[in-house]
Order: sequence, then C-alpha cells, then structure tokens
Amino acid sequence: MRRKDREITDFDEICSVIGRSKVIRIAFFDEKYPYILPFNFGYEKRDGRLYFYIHTALQGKKNELIAKNPCTAFELDNCGEYVQGSITSNYESVAGNGTMTELTDTEQKLYALSLILKQYGEKKYKADSSCTARTRVYRLEVNEISGKANREK
Repeated sequence: MRRKDREITDFDEICSVIGRSKVIRIAFFDEKYPYILPFNFGYEKRDGRLYFYIHTALQGKKNELIAKNPCTAFELDNCGEYVQGSITSNYESVAGNGTMTELTDTEQKLYALSLILKQYGEKKYKADSSCTARTRVYRLEVNEISGKANREK
C-alpha cells in the first residue's frame, strides 16, 4: 500500500469498519471482464478467520460464475464528507479476496441468514426453512484482507 499512514493493520479495526458497512461488493471471474455486484451481507470471526455470508436467488449469472470459479475479490467502504480544499474525502474501506462455498445444509443456511439480519439490526424477522428452500446462501472465506482510511477532520 502506497499510503502507509492510511493503512489499517489491526484486525479488530478492520472488523469494526466491516461492522459499520452496509454493502459488500463482490467481483466474480467472467470470460473477458470481472463481474461485480453489491450484496447485503453478514460476517463472523471464527477460529482466527473471517467469513462473509450472502444470499442470492436460485438461478442467475453469479451462481454460474461461482460454479465455474469460486475465487472472488471483495470490497466494502464507508464514505464520509469531502475534505474542503483538497481532492479527497474521508473514508474507510476494506478489500481482499477469498473463496466462495455454497451452503446446502438448512441449519447452516439459517445461521448465515441470521448473521445477515444481524448486520442490519433486524430484531423481529427470523428466516425459516421456507426461506432456505428458495434461496442460495454462500460463505466467502477470506484469504487476504486489508484496510485503508482517511479520517481527516
């Protein structure tokens, strides 16, 4: 990273940025160009590893691309105000890569969906097996991750 003064190296701080984020963008391998999409997400730290969870429809291009190549890249950010008198804004971001795995077990899918609901502060709605029957759920196991922030006042 060129701007070492903006690099976030503390794992807990990276997770804090993720906790404040509302969208994860995931890039999939396509034939000529990457295919990138925004997702609602949940995440967890487990056994020193970081995992993201997303849900999708049963069919679609992203499912086909994951089946061909489960390696992905991802990005999350929280943009702040433009810094007057400069050509930048305040921000914090996290990016990396990982491997997608489809969850097929109903209990695993329900757990992942509960993490997604938790990310958005949902307190009343609970996913049930009718959701899991019509939804694909994926776990993205993070291989590499880095963070960057500009928090000037």
